[in-house]
Amino acid sequence: MKNKQKMFLLEPFVSQKIWGREEWIVSTMEKSESFFYDQKKPVSINTLVGSSYPLLIKTINANETLSVQVHPDDEYALAYENSNGKTECWYILDANRDSTIISGLKGNLTKNELLLAIKENKIEKHLAEKSVKKGDFIFIPAGTVHAIKGGIRLLEIQQASDITYRMYDWGRNRELHIEKSLDVAKNFVSEPISNFSGFFECEYFSIEKSSVNGAAAIIPLEKNCWATYFIIEGSGTFSSENEQLKIMENSTVFVSPNTQISAVGNFSFFKISPKPTDTYSL
Repeated sequence: MKNKQKMFLLEPFVSQKIWGREEWIVSTMEKSESFFYDQKKPVSINTLVGSSYPLLIKTINANETLSVQVHPDDEYALAYENSNGKTECWYILDANRDSTIISGLKGNLTKNELLLAIKENKIEKHLAEKSVKKGDFIFIPAGTVHAIKGGIRLLEIQQASDITYRMYDWGRNRELHIEKSLDVAKNFVSEPISNFSGFFECEYFSIEKSSVNGAAAIIPLEKNCWATYFIIEGSGTFSSENEQLKIMENSTVFVSPNTQISAVGNFSFFKISPKPTDTYSL
């Protein structure tokens, strides 16, 4: 590896699913690490940040509809899974006409009412289905019942956890986790933000959408954390001191703390940064 290298062009861990494909573009999860090349040899991202980096970032290609699912919050996940929970958000990279997502439950259902709806295969009428298009943003806090419908490609930013409780699977014969999903599900609906173009943060991460048209200086991070730059559209070049990376649509660049980058080209991108946790300090 180059001495004092500050920018790393990451390659994803790829996971094929019955409904499509996931690319884990930033992952320190065991046996699912993203990686970079050093002299043509693949090197795990964990060599840079260890295994406690608090974010997992994916692109998801949903050819078919995913299961209706829900994720636990930190308290429940620690008690029952010895893990952190999972709060996440989605940015729609592409979508077929009339695409929809599930992002919550309609009405104020009790736990028993929700269980009965699942058992009687009537849960679908209680799901909050929302129209989405390219450029929309959806926040999915832990406890939100959700599903990605077929015909959508999105960027998913989440806590580093692979805990998913499957509540309903549209008649497919896969394992359900009804008891745990009922434990953590909340009566909450998340509304998509149309044509997201700014800044969002929660207690686990921040994301900022920006664009480069010609030449621009990207402000260095204020705190000592590794950040991810995901290229949404376009192409160009990132430079830092003696380093230069060519970037294009879907490129993922992992950047060391307090690194100033100059950028040339025509492209839009996300800067994604973690917040401190009990196991990760900035």
